[in-house]
Parts: sequence; C-alpha cells; structure tokens
Amino acid sequence: MQIKPIFRNLKIRNKIFAVSLLLLTIFGLLGIISYQFFTSMYEDRISEESAAMLQLSSTVLDEELAGLEDLSFQVITDDQVQKDLRIIQDSDVNIDIYQAKVRLQERLLYFATSEPYIAAIQVIDSTGSKYTYGFNTKVELDKKEILPIVAASKGSNVWSKNKEEENIISSARLIRSKENLELKKMGYLIISVDMNKLIEEALNFSPNKNFIITNGDEIFYQNPDSEIGPIRTPDEEKGNGYENERVNGKDYMATYVHSRFSDLTYYHFLPFSDITQQNAVVKSIMIFTFISMFILSIIVSRKAAEFISKPLENLSRNMKEVQSGDFEHTLERTETENEDEIGLLHSNFRIMIDKINELIKENYTKQLMIKETEYKALQAQINPHFLYNTLDSINWMARISQQKKISVMVEALGNMMRNIISKKEALVTLKDEMEIVKHYVTIQEYRFENRLKFSSHSLLDLESHLIPKLSIQPIVENAMAHGLEEMTSQCEINVYIYPKGREIEIVVEDNGPGMSEERIQAIYRGEIHSKSSGIGLKNIIERIKLMFGEEYGVRIESTPGVGTKVKIIIPYSGGEGHV
Repeated sequence: MQIKPIFRNLKIRNKIFAVSLLLLTIFGLLGIISYQFFTSMYEDRISEESAAMLQLSSTVLDEELAGLEDLSFQVITDDQVQKDLRIIQDSDVNIDIYQAKVRLQERLLYFATSEPYIAAIQVIDSTGSKYTYGFNTKVELDKKEILPIVAASKGSNVWSKNKEEENIISSARLIRSKENLELKKMGYLIISVDMNKLIEEALNFSPNKNFIITNGDEIFYQNPDSEIGPIRTPDEEKGNGYENERVNGKDYMATYVHSRFSDLTYYHFLPFSDITQQNAVVKSIMIFTFISMFILSIIVSRKAAEFISKPLENLSRNMKEVQSGDFEHTLERTETENEDEIGLLHSNFRIMIDKINELIKENYTKQLMIKETEYKALQAQINPHFLYNTLDSINWMARISQQKKISVMVEALGNMMRNIISKKEALVTLKDEMEIVKHYVTIQEYRFENRLKFSSHSLLDLESHLIPKLSIQPIVENAMAHGLEEMTSQCEINVYIYPKGREIEIVVEDNGPGMSEERIQAIYRGEIHSKSSGIGLKNIIERIKLMFGEEYGVRIESTPGVGTKVKIIIPYSGGEGHV
C-alpha cells in the first residue's frame, strides 16, 4: 500500500497533525540515538578509569608484596638469624642453645614490627621448634601441605592462603646456611600478612569496594564487606582488561589485572547500577521531556490544524447543505470571512449562492413543485388492495389443492400486512400490536415446527391501551433470529403484559444464549442492528420516548447461557398523555 495516496486523501487537519507527529518522531529517534551514543561513551570512560585505577592499585600492592618477599629474604640471610639457627642445630651446650633462642626471638620480634600489616613471623628450626612473633600469633599454616612445597622451591618464595584465618596470606621460604655456601637446610620462615590491613594502608579503599585477589584457582583475598559474595573461579588465561560479569543475579563490570612479578590476579567489580545511576536520571529527564513535548505538540498541532481547517470544513458543510437543497440557511451560518485565500473562497461561494437563489425563485421552485405533484400522483396509483387480493387468491388456490400449511401461512401474512399497512396511525392498541405478533408467529411456527414454542399472557384489557406500531413484533422476531440460529434445542419465547403502578410492562422473554453487558450497552447506543426486520431496538426506544416521554422506553436484562428479557415500559393510561 502506497503512503502518498493515503496522505493525499487525508483531511487538512489530519495532514498537519501527521506532519507534526512525524517531525516529533524523527526528533525523538535522534534523541534516543544520541542518548545511546553518549551513554556508551560514558560507560566506556568509566570502564577505562576503573581499569586505570585497578592498574595503579595492583602496582602499589605488587610493590608491597615484593617488599615482603625482600623482607623474607632479608630475614633468612640475616647474619644473626643464620648464626643462632646454626647454634640451635649444631651445638650440644644447652646454655648456648638457650642464648641463641633468646637472640633469635629478639631478632624476629624486630622484623615482625617492621610493617603494621605483618600478622606474624614464624621460624621453624631443624628440630621442629616454632618461634612466632607478631600481633596475631595464633596464625597457623597446614605444615603438612605447605612445607613440602617450600622445600621443593629450593629457597624461593612461596605464597599461600591461610585456610583457618580469613584474608590472611603467607610468604614461606626455606632457610639454608650461607656459611661457605654449603646451603644446608636449617629451617623454615613463614611471614603471615593481614591483607585487610595491607590494603587499608596501601590503597585506602572505601568499605563497599568489591576488590578480589586470586592466585591461580584460589581466592587469596576478598573484601569482607563485599556485596557480591563468592565468585566463580577466575580464568587466569585472560589478559588485562574488563568485561561484563553476572554474579549472584547482579550485573557487574569486572576489571582485572595480572601481577607483573607473581601469579596473582587483581579484580575489581563495579556494580552496573552505580554506572547507570546517572544514566537513569538523564533517561528519566529525557523521557519526561519527550512525553511533555509529545503531548504539547499534539495539543498545539491539533489547535493549529483546527484553526486552519475549520473555515474549510464550514465551507464544505455549507456546500453539502446546498447540495441537499438547503439554500436558505447556508448564508446565515457562514462565518465572517478572513482576508486570506479561505476568506476569498467563502466570499465567492456566497456570491454563487446568491445567484442560485435568484434562479430558484424564478424557475427551480416551480419545477420542484411539479415533480412533487407527479410523484404523489404516481404513489396514489399503487393500491394496497391489489396485494391483499393476490394473497387471498393464493390462499384459496392452496385450499383447493388441500395445501393447508400454505393456506394458513398466506392467510397469516395477509392479515399481518393488512394490520401494518391499513392502519396509518403512529399509535395502535395493544390488541392490534399482538395480532401482528400472532400472525408473524403463525408463519414462523410452520417454518420451524417443533423448534419454536411461543406463548403470550395478559392481565389487561388490550383494547384500552396504546403503543407505537411495530414495537413488540421486531423484538419477538429478533429473539427468534438469535435463539433459532445459535441453539440446537427448542427456542421458547413468552410475552407477558401486566400493569405495574402507573405503568405497563410488556416483557418478551426467551431461553436463548443471552448476551454480555457490553453488548447490551452497544445495543442501547445503536451500534448493533437487528438481524431481521431492520427496525432496531434504538428506533423503538426513540419512538416510545417521543410518544410518551423520557421516563419510558426499553430495558434489557440478560444472563449469558440462560436467556434474555426485554421490557417495554409505557404509561398505564395508554395514549392519553400523548399530544
């Protein structure tokens, strides 16, 4: 379907509105694209700054941990430590061994207090004796697990995690004799580091930072106040950088950096909610602004379109009135013309109507009167008795041929049409209206046989009360049409006529499929028309209100699957109150 012909056929006000809406949509799309572009730039900038911050932090920690390795090397090569350990290992004199242990303890205490984040320094001599100093002397490693690894390292530093104490890591070395480069094994050195204090001293992170250090498959450090909880085992094959990670159902931007001198990897997890918080504010402002502009544009464009198109619509309406033959009131309803193109159209149209009115007064009115007279004369020639006589002839032919059903149906049809056509009054008695209903039902009973059951009951003298002609029969006909069409069982229709105070209620009740409240309201509004006679319920309501007043009319009560009641309310006095 091409857009151009559709746009060409739109009204002017709709064209103006469509163009305004199109421009607003284009600007809105440009705003969305710009927002997405700048949001992406902002997130990339945050990611780069987070990576730079982590790179700086990892460098600081690398230097601190490298300093600890230097400290451990300094301890194992310290002349006093070496001398005391040799005495403990080789001497047989108890006093010498005791004095060596005292000196060793003093020396280890000196090293233990050299840095505030050293939890403990422990030396295990060749006899298995332990010398532990520091602010947390309860720190212990699994010696069965770590000492073989340290022994196999041939004196190099070995980092390990303390499984008993959270966020405590240890640097372990094998102590060898350096005298004459004999490298004889004299014991082990273990320096335990409190990572919480180290990071607090070195980096001064705020408590909500999600900072993690891993060594291979093992998490060495995780901020105790971290909001992300345990994470998956890091992939050590990744290079430095950042990527999006989903941890415990929450999205994070994970920045990672590998240590330059060890197997450690540093991670920083930044919640996307922190990144997108400002974006959300901007987004909310943009949405509010766009909605406000959208509503304002609709209102302004509608008003502008109405201001432009209203004079044209008035001119078009006047032209249609002229087309329908109304030449007298058109000029009275024409608005004062402006001095623009539309005003000129109004002025020229007025001049044209003046000339047409002059011609009508001279000739056209006379011609219309002649045509009207000829038409009424032609109508008068149509004699309804011809139709009655024809139906009567068909009736007698059916009787002669012993076609009883045809005879009865034709007779009922003739009587029904006689009651409808012969009575010219707008109001008929209830008796005459029910006669029309009974003739109609007679025809339908022969048509549907056992599928239709009809009954009528009255507590009134039907000849004493009036009702608009063809008020009950269309309702009965519609009940039959819906019931017989949508039901497989017998359709029952009952008509009750009884007084109720100063009113008369005529109830047409069926056992049909019923209808919803929405459908009932649609019938009241005239949106659903009759399937049968063409006389809709809205037409019946309007005629009753016109004849008797606004308090009378038709009410519908229906239950889906049970049936429907249609109540006609008219005054008890019949037509006495009608003028």
